Formats: sequence, structure tokens, C-alpha cells
Amino acid sequence: MGEEKFVIEDAFERLAEINKSLESGETSLKDALSLYGEGVKLVAACRENLEGVEKEIQVLNEI
Repeated sequence: MGEEKFVIEDAFERLAEINKSLESGETSLKDALSLYGEGVKLVAACRENLEGVEKEIQVLNEI
């Protein structure tokens, strides 16, 4: 099976959904903890993706 390609815009959208759910006050503690964990992983993936893009830009600027 192929690995699903990371799309940063999709990650931002999911983070917005998670934030809305957590702010609603209607999420159980267990679900909130699960959403928080998912959010932390998404933020880390976004950071890694952006660092890669930053490196590509630096390389292109050196050309």
C-alpha cells in the first residue's frame, strides 16, 4: 500500500476543525485528549513540511 501524500492545506483545515471542537466545550475529556494528540502530530508534520519548503527556497535563491 502507498503512503498517503501530506497536503499542508488539508492539515490546516483539520487543525481548524480540531480547534473548533475543543473550543465548543461539548467534547468529552477522552475525545479532547485524542483530538489534542492528533493536533500535535499535525503541527509537527506541518513544521517539517515548511522546513523542507524553506530549504528548497534557499537552494533556489542560491542559483
